[in-house]
Amino acid sequence: MALTVHDIRNGIRGGVGRFKRETTATFTKEELAAIADALDVPHEHRSTNETTRAAIRVAAGVADSLDEADTGTFSKPELLTIADALGVEPVEGDEPEPLY
Repeated sequence: MALTVHDIRNGIRGGVGRFKRETTATFTKEELAAIADALDVPHEHRSTNETTRAAIRVAAGVADSLDEADTGTFSKPELLTIADALGVEPVEGDEPEPLY
């Protein structure tokens, strides 16, 4: 089995102190803020989810500038680069611990 986008997102979530999810989902506004905090993204680059994603791409080295950074959801290679910038090692089957 290969590392999935869900596994990488959950690794990033856990790496920035957020809860892992059982189902695949893009990052919430709060999760994006936690990633931006961990990457020292300035607050003036976080007015919307789109600008926050662009600033995260620049901070992680995916893009060279905010002007050329994509504002859409992260691709698998971008997620891997972000995980690397955060020092997170995603693992296969990374599911949340049961709450009970």
